[in-house]
Amino acid sequence: MPAQERSNLAGRSRHYGLVASARREVSEGGTAYDEVTIEACRRGERDALDVVLRAEAPGVERLVARLIGPGADVADVLQQCLSAAVVAFGSYRGEASVRTWLARIAVRTAYHHLRRPERRRRAPLELVRSAAQAPSGARSQEEELATREILARVARHLDALRPKMRLAFALHVLEGRSIDEAAALMGATRAATKTRVFMARRTLVGRLRRDPALADWLRAEEACP
Repeated sequence: MPAQERSNLAGRSRHYGLVASARREVSEGGTAYDEVTIEACRRGERDALDVVLRAEAPGVERLVARLIGPGADVADVLQQCLSAAVVAFGSYRGEASVRTWLARIAVRTAYHHLRRPERRRRAPLELVRSAAQAPSGARSQEEELATREILARVARHLDALRPKMRLAFALHVLEGRSIDEAAALMGATRAATKTRVFMARRTLVGRLRRDPALADWLRAEEACP
């Protein structure tokens, strides 16, 4: 790939890319339910569960897609997450927001999925629907295409990582979460999570020597505050 094209891709991904859109998604507030609805969920009331899980499902789906990569498996893992949430809602005590609580379930479910020995990865040919539909304001077609290209190419390389390294990297780099937040979602120490991100980056740098544009993107994201 010509140097100018590599530079253009890295520049677009920095400006429009995964971390920027993920930070918007994480920070966008507001819920379609209140504490009365949450209490009804704890009692197992179907209508309340439907309201909460419908509101949170798109965000959980986007998170799952970033953790395991785009593909048909996303729908299966999402269903497992929501089913686990229905079962576990009775023990939800509100120490964290519902969104954070569901994110922890998603991380745990994704980890078990990534560990499956029979898992067969398929090269992603397109951006998963959930990421394409992520709330992003007035994003242009160029922005969408830049993000689509980066997501597909990153996913091909993440399969080289061990599950915990991959999750830590996806949460911190692709999702734009802090090391502390990534550690909390994984149930790990800050030191362990930071080490996993470092090791993931080192592994990816070695693999990306044959993909200079993606290496440029990784270095650019490393430099993000």
